[in-house]
Amino acid sequence: ECCPSETHFIAPRGGVSRGGKLLEIYRHESTVQKFIQTACKADVLDQPCHYIKNEYQHASRCAQKFSYVYAFVRDFNVSERFRLDYIRVKSSCSCELDLSLLDN
Repeated sequence: ECCPSETHFIAPRGGVSRGGKLLEIYRHESTVQKFIQTACKADVLDQPCHYIKNEYQHASRCAQKFSYVYAFVRDFNVSERFRLDYIRVKSSCSCELDLSLLDN
């Protein structure tokens, strides 16, 4: 992998909506929502990518990517009903090239 990652289940108490709003994720003693998350390994996040040509190395970086998944949520610190909405989860670790850093 040019940008190694780790995939595991998470059971967060809160999440971030598509609009950047903090949301409380529904949980009960017998019901916990779990999500699959793929995160960049700590030692590669924002570091140059592996396995690319040396002349591109300085212009590359491993970047965390996100996706939105459905969850049963409500606005944080508000006593409203829970609803189905999107939350942001880490979904991949991707190699990005900043072409402005390359010599033309």
